[in-house]
Amino acid sequence: MKNSAHFCLAVLALSAAVGAQARPVEFTVGSEYYNETYREYEKDGSRLMQQKGNLWSINAGVKYRFNDRHAAKLEGRYSRGKSDYTGSLQNRFGESTGYGSATVKGSPRRVYDIRALYEYTYPVNDRFSLTAGTGLGHRVLRDLNRRIDPNDYDRKNRTTYAQINAGVNVALPANFEIAPRIAYNRAVKGRQYSYEPDREETRMKQGGGQGIEVEVPVSKKFANGSKITLTPFYRGWKVKDSNFTVTEDYGFVQFGSIEPKNRTQETGVRLQYSF
Repeated sequence: MKNSAHFCLAVLALSAAVGAQARPVEFTVGSEYYNETYREYEKDGSRLMQQKGNLWSINAGVKYRFNDRHAAKLEGRYSRGKSDYTGSLQNRFGESTGYGSATVKGSPRRVYDIRALYEYTYPVNDRFSLTAGTGLGHRVLRDLNRRIDPNDYDRKNRTTYAQINAGVNVALPANFEIAPRIAYNRAVKGRQYSYEPDREETRMKQGGGQGIEVEVPVSKKFANGSKITLTPFYRGWKVKDSNFTVTEDYGFVQFGSIEPKNRTQETGVRLQYSF
């Protein structure tokens, strides 16, 4: 009888452990705060314009584990904030007054980013594992300058990109974990839109972009399987000139324009809860 009781207790303990490990779906919600610097450049490398501001984000994601090594993830982010513009004025002949001659404070900025990823985990030992992943993402940036100045113009950038990433997971004492990760993004398709007052939408192809993401999540796991994660991060993008010229008609004169090469840098911190 005593042995049977021990056996039953062992079976129940094993069943509970297997059930905890077998939970295939993990949900994540959180928020982030970051500083964004966006710059455009002339052909000679001189600065054409800059936007700099702070944005808040709402983040959410879901992860489905097929087994202990293979998983699929869907992640989304919505960010909003305000940026300060520094640039130049340009007349109908394309002549510029020079960088720094024009400024706009507090222009609304919006960002949407969603991605679907596959993740593979390779356990090295009970405290250390390697991860690698790949997938596709879609990113939308919006400048709403006309909310500040009705005579200004709004802009929107839409970029579809492929990502590959790699990282390590290191289990620490007291149920803490650190999981540094690096990712490389490559634009697959990019479009830049401009919306000027009383004019038709201007659309340009700008797909020659690449970016990098570096993050260092530090997590605390709880007995119920949930965890809270604090993540310092850096995100950067570098995009080439648009690959063709749009001719704009101003009545008595026509001139061509391109969307110039640009760089974006984002540095911030994210707080998330997973369950």
